[in-house]
Amino acid sequence: QACRVQSPNDAFWGLEIRKGRAMSSEPSQKRARQAPKAAASDEGGLYDWLPPPDPEKDAAAKAAAAKREKPKLPPEERSRVIFLDIDGVLVPAGAVETIVVDGVALPVRGNIKESAFNITAIGNLRHIVQHTGAIIVLSSEWRRSETMKNSIASVLRGHDVPSLQDSTPILQPRPELQSQNLDPAIVWCERRAREIGQWLKDHKEVTAWVALDDLDFSWADSVRMPGTPFVKCRSVVSNPHQCFTQSDAAQAVRILLDPPHVSEDAAEEEMAEALRLTQEALSRAPGRT
Repeated sequence: QACRVQSPNDAFWGLEIRKGRAMSSEPSQKRARQAPKAAASDEGGLYDWLPPPDPEKDAAAKAAAAKREKPKLPPEERSRVIFLDIDGVLVPAGAVETIVVDGVALPVRGNIKESAFNITAIGNLRHIVQHTGAIIVLSSEWRRSETMKNSIASVLRGHDVPSLQDSTPILQPRPELQSQNLDPAIVWCERRAREIGQWLKDHKEVTAWVALDDLDFSWADSVRMPGTPFVKCRSVVSNPHQCFTQSDAAQAVRILLDPPHVSEDAAEEEMAEALRLTQEALSRAPGRT
């Protein structure tokens, strides 16, 4: 067997290799003492005690944060009033099951859930309050039930909209209008205009007001009786399916900040225009020619 003679260089490099091994092993031992690996156990990782992500809770937290970030509302300005309808304004038409009682469509259930509301429409209502300080008076037929009024107020407060200050009185339809076989919508709308007028008579401090409704108050103005205000010029008509929009809110703010007035001299002309608009609307209604 051939035998290899070790040279001095071989010895030198062998020594260096052994030194390198010794030197390289020492720091590794120090690192092991400085940062020991976690021993495997049944306890799991460091953050395993945290609950798993919950998308619904996260979304709710974001919504709550958005509410907190809303601009602060101004002090109440009781000389400005919003007369608020609900169905077709904040709640899409048909979203709530109703029953007709004495010609009035009322919800079947005694209260209303937040899920029935158009949240964007509520935000647009808040926009009016934010820019005018106006108080809110309920003019909707749903004011007939205390439970319903309370549930509406609760939903509004949940979106940082001031609570309902009052509701309009409940009056009866005019018998002479019922006997004329007019469209029921005209009779209904005229009664609501009188209810708003009666509330205003009892609150002389009010100088500016707006009615938010899905009814066209031209119908009421066309059969207006003395003492009832013209409502069309101080109203914003919402699309009953889209509800109250941002442009609707801007129009309402303009009415409250710069209220229109109808003089006695212009009253006859205003009624004639209202009658023309009402006849046009009736001619376009389904089933009419």
